[in-house]
Amino acid sequence: MKKILIPTDFSQNSYQAIDYTMKLFKNETCAFYFLNTYSYDSHGLNAIEMLQAEDDWFDKPKEESLQHLGELLERFTGDKGNIKHSYHVISEYASLVEGIEKQVKEIGVDLIMLKGEVVVSKQVKVIIDKVRACPILIVPSAASIHKKLNLTITSTFKQVLRTAEVDAFLNILSNTNCGINILVLDEEESITAEVKNNLKLFVSHLEKFPNSSVQVEYMKASRSIKDYAITHLNSIMCITDKKPGLLRKIGLTQSKAISVLEKISKNPVLAIHQ
Repeated sequence: MKKILIPTDFSQNSYQAIDYTMKLFKNETCAFYFLNTYSYDSHGLNAIEMLQAEDDWFDKPKEESLQHLGELLERFTGDKGNIKHSYHVISEYASLVEGIEKQVKEIGVDLIMLKGEVVVSKQVKVIIDKVRACPILIVPSAASIHKKLNLTITSTFKQVLRTAEVDAFLNILSNTNCGINILVLDEEESITAEVKNNLKLFVSHLEKFPNSSVQVEYMKASRSIKDYAITHLNSIMCITDKKPGLLRKIGLTQSKAISVLEKISKNPVLAIHQ
């Protein structure tokens, strides 16, 4: 049973992303873990006032979190719950990043699903930077399920791509017919022998997956990833995210996955870590 962690703040965007995720994995045996993190509003309180606070002040955020999680379960399961799915709720006093890191470690999560925003939030950026043990699927509110599903893996292939997280995602979709597109971020005439070899190795690996056909395309000088995504709305765009270097850690640069997210508004984006 594959384990999918879904943080939620109970917003409409969050519900839309959950709905997409349920439909995406409708044929798969999955355990969904809905995570809500909460904190205490201690603004203006000093240490003495914190110690003297009533139990209700401490209990209220937890109770509200659990109540909303119960309502969420009722909304997405109820009488129409998928018998292939199991559902779990987690309420944590923690920051969102801390809560996700804890559950990834304790549960052994196979995939994290995050809601997408028009402007990529600071939280999403930090999660992609810090939580690197499994792939992360970012689902914008405009995303929709199509009859034919594709995973488009984009890369320059100047280095050998690690396959572990791509494998993890495709294994979750083992009962779903999913085409695989490889988009080489260069013109075919310009690629080197090393790129050709790295690409060949990657294609050979992916062809081992059942129910998946692999197609290779090359980026044209006149096109961009944004152009490609607009004409391939049935594709989940897969972006490889390199380990953060010093400039990224101090905030002078950002993840390539974030750069792509800021250009794409309707396609889900799968961030895999290299």
